[in-house]
This record gives sequence, structure tokens and C-alpha cells, in this order.
Amino acid sequence: MDRVLRGEVRIPTFQRPLKWEATDVVDLFDSVYHGYPIGALLLRAAPAPAGPVRIGPLELFSPDIARALWVVDGQQRLTSLAAGLARPAPEVGQPMPRDAFVVFFDPRTERFHSPPASGAVPSGWVPVWRLRDAAALSEWIIQEWTEARDARLRAVVFEAAKRLREYRVPYYVIETPDEEIAKVIFDRVNTRGKQLERADVFNALFGHKGTAPSTLGELADELACVGMGAPDEQSQLLPGLVALRGLDVTRPFAELAHDHPDEFTGVIAEAAPVFRRVLGFLRVHAEVPHLRLLPYSTPLIVLVRFFALHPEPNQRTLTLLVRWTWRSFLSPSRDDRTLRRRGVSSIGGDEESSVQAMLALVASNRAEAYRLPERFDARAAESRMALLALAAERPRTLAEERGETPYVDIAAAIESRDKDAFRPVFSGSGGALSSPANRILLGGVGAARQALRTFVDVTGTDNAVLHSHLISPESARALVRNDADAFVELRAIDLARAVNDMGERLAEWGQNDRPSIEYLLAQGNLE
Repeated sequence: MDRVLRGEVRIPTFQRPLKWEATDVVDLFDSVYHGYPIGALLLRAAPAPAGPVRIGPLELFSPDIARALWVVDGQQRLTSLAAGLARPAPEVGQPMPRDAFVVFFDPRTERFHSPPASGAVPSGWVPVWRLRDAAALSEWIIQEWTEARDARLRAVVFEAAKRLREYRVPYYVIETPDEEIAKVIFDRVNTRGKQLERADVFNALFGHKGTAPSTLGELADELACVGMGAPDEQSQLLPGLVALRGLDVTRPFAELAHDHPDEFTGVIAEAAPVFRRVLGFLRVHAEVPHLRLLPYSTPLIVLVRFFALHPEPNQRTLTLLVRWTWRSFLSPSRDDRTLRRRGVSSIGGDEESSVQAMLALVASNRAEAYRLPERFDARAAESRMALLALAAERPRTLAEERGETPYVDIAAAIESRDKDAFRPVFSGSGGALSSPANRILLGGVGAARQALRTFVDVTGTDNAVLHSHLISPESARALVRNDADAFVELRAIDLARAVNDMGERLAEWGQNDRPSIEYLLAQGNLE
């Protein structure tokens, strides 16, 4: 970035215009944050005259440079990084420009975002350009950041800045003064096929024809038969295979494939029954009915390693694994990347000592209660926690069959309707209508308010069906009088309480995490 800002990196005239959109820029920063490879840059060393230099929206002036670096391949990535990190944008609370290179980091979810369409950036989001300089970031946090008193969030921001600053991008330099050669290379690099995804790399290296499953796609299709949806190939299956082998799941897969090529030959056939056990555990014991409701993928990935080594854990181990899973969901001090790496490495040949090592990585006591987010986002962990609490209430349909009210098949609804299975109660957006408390797990299309109103007219405001959707009599009366603000306010209290109650029940904060009696007797640790 320093070389870009000094004008030592130039974009030649034959380069194509910028094509990336805001989502591409956000994904790039997310890849850098997680240590994923973003591909190498291809540059050409050649003289560059003095004058104005433009790198996307950046406008610089550079002196004459005898050996500048002209971009042959990597313009989109280099421009996104340079503009995102070096071009200050308006601060939080000010109107946001329509600019693909304005990116914010949310330390609560550890995700990057473009500014909302409304321009109202949530409090606590950190402009990415603030992360480039450690000293300036520290000063800004102390003097201006609204969340400066939160030690956990401060640590997340500093870690994000460190990861961005220290990320290493490989590059090649062509030593030729002939621009025509660079044009030929550019054409061949940019017109011959499409860039491979990580899953494509795995399938190309280790997939083979024969007994299915042998590719990540085939494995995903087979696991979808469990009834929890198909695991994501990139974020769940591939790191799960790495975890199964006990390798560092935070390293780029290309490096692992190079260093441990024999480890991944035939691994998919071995992994299929392991993943089925993990999914069964999450559904039956941890009460996660569908992968779309899984707040984080890390528990799934770590559990792959555990069930690979211990396919039939005893009852005490299952109880402690549920605690570990839910404490990892709810622990405010969790570092997902660290937990993933240490979780896998903590699991060894002894079942119960492995569980104890896993539990040592997460908090055993809840530091703070769950707080409902202001906006519902089906991809965000906080919103998924709310959906898990709704699912745990065993929501019922509004129709009666043979005198009994059937339960909503949540997994089937998500499979058939995706995120539309999380219906809004009141239609519209913004304000209270954006809250997770305005969402319901109920069959049908569009807003559910009218269907609920008709049901209440027949049954009244106090019955088991409404309770199964966390709709209290007071909330039902607000629904009847079409008072969305009151309905959301009342239900938000009940929904947050339901999440906390579910956490208490499954994480079992503060309980004795001892191994089984049999294990203690065998170890001689029980008097």
C-alpha cells in the first residue's frame, strides 16, 4: 500500500475498466481477514513518467520513477485494497457516498459490510481505512470510537487491523521493457477460463471417478439426506475435511494440499459417516434443526475432528459436548479463528480428556446476557440465535388436523423456502419492523399478521399455539390493534428471554464439567 501511495504502482492503458461491485470488495477484505488466499499479482517492471496517477478513485501525483511496477493481472484486487485502506470515507453517522470501496468492519460479528442503503451506519462499525495504521487506530479508538470501553470489541478491532496489515500477497514481476509482451500475457491470463474456487481445487486434486461420494458436491448432496440441509462446500465441508485430518484449519487450503498431499486422498469417503454423526448430534442433542440456523460453522468443523476419533461417545461426553457447543455460540470472548484452530488441536485419542481440553477453550460462566439485534439478518449469528430460540419453542401451525394442532416442520420449511421461511409478522421495513422480533417460523407466504389476526379472532389472545410462537396475550392484543411498535417491543423482551433461557439450559453455565464417574475412577481421581 505504501508503494501504491507513492505512485510506484501504475495501471497501464490496456487494462480493462473496473468491474467489481461492493460485494466483491467486501468479500476480498473478508478473505484477507480470515487468511484466505486471494491469488498472486502479476506486475511488470518498467519506467514511469512523473504526473498524476489514478488507482480507481485514488488520485495521486508521482515523480518520475525509473522502475515502477505496472499491473498486468490483479487490478481489481489491488485497487480494492488500496482504495479501501487509503481513502478516508465519511465517519459513522454521516451520509455515506455510493462507493463500492467504502467498507466497514463490525467487531461484534467480525464481518465486513458496505454502508447500508439508508446511509445510517450502525454504531460501533469501524471504517476499514482506520485499520491501516496501528498508532492512529489506537488514538481514534480512545478519543472517538463509541465502543471504546468494551475490552472485547477493542481486542477484536486490533486483531482485525493486525491481520490486514500483516497479510502477505504473493506477486510476480516481469522484467521486460516491452509493453507488447505484457499485453500478450494480460490477454492470456484474463481470457483463458475462470478462476477456480477452493472446492474446485480440492475436487481437481483429490476427487476421482468411482464410488460416490468422491467430490465435495457429491458429499454435500449425500449429507442433505440427513434433513438439515446441504453443508456449504467452501465454509463447512472443506475445513471439516482439514479438521478430520487434525491439520491447521486456519491455513490456506492450497498450502495444506501442497504440504500434505497424501492426507486428502480418499478423505471424502471416510468423512461421509463422520459428518452424518456430527449433523445428528447437532440436531438431536444441540437442538439445531437446520444448518441455516447454525450461528457459527466452527463448532461443526471442530466436532468433525472429535467424532472422527470418537464415533460413539458416552452419555456424559455428549452432555459436555452440548455445553461446549452452546458456550461457543454464546461466549462473548470467543475468537472464532483461534477457537477453530485450538479446538481441533485439543482433540486427541482419549475421549474424555479431549472434551475437557475443548471446554477449557470457552467461558464456563456467562459474562453478559444475549441482546436482540436491532436488524434481522438471516446470515448473522445474533439473528440465528433468535431463530433457534423460536424453533426450540416447537412452533405450531394455525390449522388443526384431527383435533390436534400439528407442529411446524422447520427443516422442511427452510429447505423449500430458504430465508422466506422466516416470515415477517408485519410487512414493511425500517425501525421496529426490521427487528428479529417481527419474524415468525410459520408456514405461508408474505407477512403473517393477517393470518394471526384471523386466528386470534377465533381462539382468543391466550392459547398454546400463540405461546409456541412467543406471542403473549399482550403481544396478541397489540397485533389485533395493528400496533407494530408495541408488538415488536413486547415480543423482543420475550424473544431475548427465550434465547437466554435456551442458553442456560444447553450451555449450563457454571455447572460442574467433570468427566464421567467411570473415567474418574479409572484415573484414580475420585475419592
